[in-house]
Amino acid sequence: MKINRLVCLILVIMFICGLSTGCYDRREVDDLGYIIALGIDKGKTNYLKMTFQIAKPEAGGGGGESGGGGSSEEKGYSMMTIEAPTVYSGLNMVNTFTSKQLNMSHNKVIVISKELARAGIEPYLHAFLRGREFRPNMYIVVARDSAEDYLKNVKPELVLSPAKFYELVYRAYSYTGFIPNVQFHDFYNYSEGLYRQPVAILGGVGKFKSSEEFNIEKSTYRKKGRKTPFGGDFLAGDVTKAGGADVENMGLAVFDGDRMVGELDGEDVKYFLMATGEYGHAYWTIPDPKVKDRFVLLDIKQSRKPRHRVELGGGKPKTYTKINLEADILSIQSTIDYEQDPMLKVFEAYVENFIRKEMLGFLQVTSKTFKSDICGFGAYAKRYFLTWKEWEDYNWKSRYRNASFNVDVNFKIRRPGLLIRTLPSVSSAGREEVE
Repeated sequence: MKINRLVCLILVIMFICGLSTGCYDRREVDDLGYIIALGIDKGKTNYLKMTFQIAKPEAGGGGGESGGGGSSEEKGYSMMTIEAPTVYSGLNMVNTFTSKQLNMSHNKVIVISKELARAGIEPYLHAFLRGREFRPNMYIVVARDSAEDYLKNVKPELVLSPAKFYELVYRAYSYTGFIPNVQFHDFYNYSEGLYRQPVAILGGVGKFKSSEEFNIEKSTYRKKGRKTPFGGDFLAGDVTKAGGADVENMGLAVFDGDRMVGELDGEDVKYFLMATGEYGHAYWTIPDPKVKDRFVLLDIKQSRKPRHRVELGGGKPKTYTKINLEADILSIQSTIDYEQDPMLKVFEAYVENFIRKEMLGFLQVTSKTFKSDICGFGAYAKRYFLTWKEWEDYNWKSRYRNASFNVDVNFKIRRPGLLIRTLPSVSSAGREEVE
């Protein structure tokens, strides 16, 4: 009797398992088309102009000469642009023109035109958030021209897959410091929260077709009192570059809520990353403190997370920031012995002062010009409030414009590279000593 019951129980369990593994609603991977990038502009005949970049797996398969990887001349994606009143109506429309149902679950980036970002993007944020196919780790880019032009000029270099291109190119923040690390979930949370404002990667299309056309009229170096531009003294689209990918990512777009209010160049992004603790390492060009028109090249890393403190009083917040950095020496153009004392201490103090001044200038711009706390000092201010209601009533985002800043930089040279000491070259006249 017990055996019969056991057999019946096993049969029932097997039957239930069979029902739970039904695949009536399955969708084969080959039956879907995957959107890897979505661009949004203001429309001419409707509210939105949407540009879709759709992956073509057979084109980027990576096969050999006689394999099934597709032609090396063939792009790994196709493009389609439509105008529609909303995001989802646009998806509906584009599905009528394709043989496969389009799916957003592998979308890597959302590109928004500067014009649309200035007007406000709140309605589209909610659409992306509610849709189950939109991933929270999509990158957010603001195109200085149009999102359509940005996506049309994407030409993946060094990789066959455009999806891999997007995965890699926006990670450059960790080893260049010229763009922020911005994903959709952070952007949305900061735009809706009370303690920090969002930013986006600033993108553009390069204007120079050859090196003969180079000019630095639109560089930001003059505003910073420099004789020539540093590597990051540009906004996207203005970089003195020819060849390679036409698309450029340099700087960040500053937002106040859901509206874009300004732009910062690549050099300022370094200080933004330091203040938020996301700075990895980057190569820096530091003016030589002793010899005019000479530079010391460093690989600077952030040795620990920044420390912030905020004081509230009289309606004017005071912020205190401690930044800890260390560096390897890459080159000393003047051949001055900055590797050893006493010149080592002189140079470290000079770099500390240089970075402190630059960071203070960056913070002043965020407060006085853009009135936007993109570094998240509000997270340290809210500790003074016992209730959520008190914190809401204080309205930190409106008070940030009155903030003052104090920055302390601790900088140390850790390694001199593969040279223990830099010596000047020897000519027929002998070695020239540099004082």
